[in-house]
Amino acid sequence: MWEGMDQRRFPRAKCRCVVRLSQGGASSNISSVTENIGLGGVCALLERGLDIFSPVGVELYLEEGKVPIRAQGTVVWVVRRRGRGPSFDTGIEFAQMQPEDKARLEAAIEKLSPK
Repeated sequence: MWEGMDQRRFPRAKCRCVVRLSQGGASSNISSVTENIGLGGVCALLERGLDIFSPVGVELYLEEGKVPIRAQGTVVWVVRRRGRGPSFDTGIEFAQMQPEDKARLEAAIEKLSPK
């Protein structure tokens, strides 16, 4: 569905990994999975919609047993999926990330991207 609409500055790699999002306090933490990732952001599949332009803390668990990649992000779009149960494709743009996390993310995307 998204291939024709994809006009991002940073390419995305299809990747299903655990993502944890935080907003405000520990009681608002959300654990879910990603649909794709890129250096500019991530698409997460969530059970509830988030407010557009709201800030979120992001933890990407790309490899089991490894330290997650952490970033601060902003919700930039939300699309409700049709089907069983509520489900939302949620686009999060990375706003801030440590250089070592960015390097790890870049290496992971390189491995996941088709040559």
